[in-house]
Amino acid sequence: MTVKLPVRPEKLVSGSDLHLHTTQPVTPAANQKKSLFDTIPLPLVMFLAKPYLAGQTSADAIRKAHEIYQSRKFTGTLDILGEDATTVEDCERYVTTYMSLVDEVTANQLHATNRRERLTISFKPSMFSTMPPAPGKESEKALEAAFDRINKIVDYAFQRGVDMTLEAEDHRWTNFHLESYFALHKAGYKNLGTVIQSRMFRTEKDIARFEEGMRVRMVIGIYQEPASIAHTEKPIMKELAVRYSRELAHQGVYLELASHDTKCVDNFVNKVVLPLKLKSSQFEFQFLLGVPRAKLQDSLVNGSYFSELSIGLSGDDEKHALMLAQTGAIVRMYLPYGKDKVAGPYCRRRLKNNPNMIAYGIKNVLGLQS
Repeated sequence: MTVKLPVRPEKLVSGSDLHLHTTQPVTPAANQKKSLFDTIPLPLVMFLAKPYLAGQTSADAIRKAHEIYQSRKFTGTLDILGEDATTVEDCERYVTTYMSLVDEVTANQLHATNRRERLTISFKPSMFSTMPPAPGKESEKALEAAFDRINKIVDYAFQRGVDMTLEAEDHRWTNFHLESYFALHKAGYKNLGTVIQSRMFRTEKDIARFEEGMRVRMVIGIYQEPASIAHTEKPIMKELAVRYSRELAHQGVYLELASHDTKCVDNFVNKVVLPLKLKSSQFEFQFLLGVPRAKLQDSLVNGSYFSELSIGLSGDDEKHALMLAQTGAIVRMYLPYGKDKVAGPYCRRRLKNNPNMIAYGIKNVLGLQS
């Protein structure tokens, strides 16, 4: 099958996107006030974050993917760690590396009968641009080149039947990643999904653009954004993640709820899956490797979560929960990998945003799960 190559989106970035909902300049995440986690030596950061990494190489990550599928029936999405490229050479190297990963996934795909259970690949837009989005011709030119690189990778994966997800980064990249996604999907690249962050104010309007057949990973977002453009309280973000998921489900979007919060998972099931009678082929749950949620994850896959849930239900909700108990749900692990030098910034940001991950790491070392 061939697709029509997309015309570059008209607005990969606009000045107004950088200052949305505020008259004051928005501070890029990289320039925000440093915390204790910024002073921790890289070797210690990598030690603390080790449970959340699938290894240093693609072979490590693919081996881990097969291990968790064979032992627990969890599928995965592979992510090469790295961001904020600064040279054309770096950008082109990432293109080559991702195309090689597509080949490796094609040759070592999980033995799953359900297409949705197969290994996928995730990637960040900043790996393919020599500078972040900003007003001006120089940035516009860099983003056009970045779009072409992303198009090349997505097309390569499409021809080989590998699904990909264009990830969200901090607010500077939101417009670029969404406009790129919509342009590529419109051109026929149905193998591409994207990410929506419930913390961003603009998300309420962005979700209206999604249509039947699209795929969305719903997250609260890992990036610390200014209060002028984003919610700062996690309970609100989690509530919105469920609300936005319901709206997207109404529009026929395949949903990937990425949350480690058991209450958020429960709310998603009770407020989205059951009322809308979603089948197990219309949604999945995603978790970061290493976060101790084994009991919840196993119960979602084997269906016991839904069986236990049905006890307190009646009528159509009870019948639907029992149906889901028979099929179970897809659980996909996020499997990032990379050498310490490139994995460091990702791991530091994860620990900085969620200090509980240190406790999770200790639980992993002690063999404790929840």
